[in-house]
Amino acid sequence: MRPEDVAASIPCGDDVENVVEAALVRIGGDHQETVADRAEKELLPALREL
Repeated sequence: MRPEDVAASIPCGDDVENVVEAALVRIGGDHQETVADRAEKELLPALREL
């Protein structure tokens, strides 16, 4: 896979809004709120510890 292929399919770079939009759109329907809550309570704190 070429770097430009990755960049076209995965949000990359400093644009936080682009990353947020892509992540929330990919979660889908009824699960979006659950994933956002879990990210806030579990994922983000774990990432901060790195």
